[in-house]
Amino acid sequence: MNNEPEDPRSEWDPLGWELEGPTEQSRNLPTPRAVEVVSWVPTGSPPNQPRNPAVIMLVTSVVLAVFGLVGIGIGVGSVFFNRDAPTPEVIVVSGPQVVSASPQASPSLQTPLVVAPSDSSPSEESSDSNQLAAPLALGDPVVAVARAVIPSVVLIEVDVDQLEDLEFPELPPEDWEPGDELPEDFRPPDQEPRYGQGSGIIYDASGLILTNAHVLDDAETVRVQFADGTRAEGVVIGTAPAIDVGLVRVDTDMTLTPAVFADRSTVEVGQLAVAVGSPFGLQQSVTSGIVSAVGRAVREGSGGSAFVEMIQTDAPINPGNSGGALANSNGQVIGMNTLIQTDGSFGNIGLGFAIPSDIALNIAQRILNGESTELGYLGVYGTDPEIGHPGALVVEVTPDTPAERAGLMAGDLIVLIDDEVVSTFTELAAKVQFRVPGTEVELEVVRDDEHITLTVVIGSRPSFEEPDEEE
Repeated sequence: MNNEPEDPRSEWDPLGWELEGPTEQSRNLPTPRAVEVVSWVPTGSPPNQPRNPAVIMLVTSVVLAVFGLVGIGIGVGSVFFNRDAPTPEVIVVSGPQVVSASPQASPSLQTPLVVAPSDSSPSEESSDSNQLAAPLALGDPVVAVARAVIPSVVLIEVDVDQLEDLEFPELPPEDWEPGDELPEDFRPPDQEPRYGQGSGIIYDASGLILTNAHVLDDAETVRVQFADGTRAEGVVIGTAPAIDVGLVRVDTDMTLTPAVFADRSTVEVGQLAVAVGSPFGLQQSVTSGIVSAVGRAVREGSGGSAFVEMIQTDAPINPGNSGGALANSNGQVIGMNTLIQTDGSFGNIGLGFAIPSDIALNIAQRILNGESTELGYLGVYGTDPEIGHPGALVVEVTPDTPAERAGLMAGDLIVLIDDEVVSTFTELAAKVQFRVPGTEVELEVVRDDEHITLTVVIGSRPSFEEPDEEE
């Protein structure tokens, strides 16, 4: 058997090149040996094989499960070993009480600060003491408003003996016997005078106090109790019963804190409303709610009463709140609490009404200046349109009145008065009655589907006119 290898020159080249033809073998090239291949064992690393995804997911799940069990064990142990530890205390520090002494400046109510609990433990001296530290005020916005407004609200007491329409019998009924209950209107001659009660708002630092006319009635003097309990006699400067505004002056040497008033244009439905007053004689009572409506034309109830565009609120108001303050979240007085609507009961059912501050201040300034507080007068009968645009529909124009002289006609729809929107006839009445007789106003009227502007000089309401029938 021939073990000699075949001539490799025609099939293999040491440099790796294939040769097309036979070449001469180098003289020094050794003769190849015959090699018998028995088995083949790889000496290098095998190529990387892709791992099975199922295996990877299984391993990952096991690791996560182990970490989860460890975490649960730590949590349970923490709760068990710390169950007797005291709860961390969070101290809430309210902003300082800031009250402006100037009616033009708004009180600067600071946002409450929340202070994290301290790491230091109480000292041994404090733990041995039996006196507990006074709690700090909570960060409630009503607290800040109350602090700002309470110093400006007073209790007003009226001696009922001054009132002409209130009489009290000095003798019990003829059929009365000892042990029988005496009637409510009975007052023995030696009994001290009884007082009617209401609230008031400090108007300025000179001692002027704003309140409702129905609180004062026909009284000439009143007794005023301030927030700190100080009492002083007040003199009634004047009243405007039709719009239910009155003004009292107190001569005192004490430093007074006037309220800060906000215009009704700043009042929005839904905003916070805080009422401060003396319901049933309970001085400095504070209740809160929201502004339920604005521009609500409500009829006052005394002295040829007028419609007044009031602020409606659900802040609880009860007898004795009259003349008190209705404030916003900035501590500014937006209205003077005046009326409540009831369902026949005596208490509050969530329908309270306040005269807007700008209307009350306007009337108070007229009283202070000795100006007329007569109601404005237009001279039309009207109603609300059944279908169509909002406004005050003129049904009839009274002869020789401001309306006739201005050219108003039956069928006109009044939609604006001095650029103020008129939605109903009662709104028109409230806006006209508030204006000073003799002033000019511009009415925008829709007539035959065309908008025209008329200038009207507001007149004085005749004493025999009924406000709900004619304006």
